Amino acid sequence: MAKTREFVFFSDAIMSNPNGDMINDNRPRQDERTGCLEMSDVRIKRYIRDEWLSRGDKVFVKPVLGKEGYLNCKGVAKKVIEEEKITKDELEAKLKAEYKDVKLFGAVVTDPKFNILGPLQIMWSRSVHEAEVEFTQGTSVFSSGESRQQGTIWSKYYTPYALFKTYMVYNDLVAHKQNITVTESDIDEFKEVLIAGVRNYKSTSKNQTPRLLVEVVYNQNHIDGELDYVTVTANKQDLEIRSIEDFDFDLAPLLDYYHKHRDVISSINIYRHSKVRLVQEYSEFNYYYL
Repeated sequence: MAKTREFVFFSDAIMSNPNGDMINDNRPRQDERTGCLEMSDVRIKRYIRDEWLSRGDKVFVKPVLGKEGYLNCKGVAKKVIEEEKITKDELEAKLKAEYKDVKLFGAVVTDPKFNILGPLQIMWSRSVHEAEVEFTQGTSVFSSGESRQQGTIWSKYYTPYALFKTYMVYNDLVAHKQNITVTESDIDEFKEVLIAGVRNYKSTSKNQTPRLLVEVVYNQNHIDGELDYVTVTANKQDLEIRSIEDFDFDLAPLLDYYHKHRDVISSINIYRHSKVRLVQEYSEFNYYYL
C-alpha cells in the first residue's frame, strides 16, 4: 500500500480563464476581499480525468451521451453495469478496483446507493497574489444569418496572469477503511497524469502550466493539514506580474518542517519546471525536472 503523503502544487494561468463561475457571467472565480483568483477541486480533477481518458483508462465521472442527451449518475452506473456484465451488488467493488478516478477521489452513486470516500483529496486552489480580470470582445468569422455581412460578436473574461497554489493529501488510513488498494505505482501515475493533464489541456479559455510540485512522503500516518512551507516572493507589484520568472521560491520553511518532523518523514520530493527559481537547493530533498 502507498504511504500517506501531502502535496503542494503550483501552476500558472496565462491569458486564460482558469475556472469560470457560471453564475457570474463565467468570470474567473475571485475572492472579492483579496482580489486573489480561485479554482475549484473539480477543475483540477477534470484535467486529470481528461488525461486518463486520453490514455484509454477507465473513468467513472465523465460525460456519457445517451439516446436523449447526456446521462446522469444513475444512467452512467447502469451503463457500467451493462458493459462490465456485473450485478448492482458488484458495482462498488468494480469501481474501486478498476476505475482510476473512483479509486483515488471516491464517488457518490445514487443507484445502487453508496458513497466512496476517496483517499486522495484535492482542495480548492487560490492564486498567491492579487490578479486582474479583464473583459474583451471580438467578431467571429461566421455571421448570425446568411444575409448578414458581419460575424457574430463574442465576449469573454480572462486573467493576464495568475500563479495558483493547490494543496492535496493522500491518506492511507482512508484507503484501508474503504477497502481500496492504492500502490506506490498508483501514486506515481497520479503525479504524472496531474502534470500531463494540466500541461496538455490547451484551449482558448484554458492555458495553464505546471511549475512546481512538492511531495512530502511519511513513514506513518501523519498529516500536517496544509503543508504551507514554500515561501513565494514576487519581484513586481501583484497586478504587474506576468511570468513565473517574476517569482522566487524559498524552501527554507520546508527544511525547517523536515527537521522538526524527520522521525515521521520518509522523503521530500521536489518536481520543478526549468523556469522556476529556487532561492536555494537543500541536500535533504530529492529534485526532479518536470
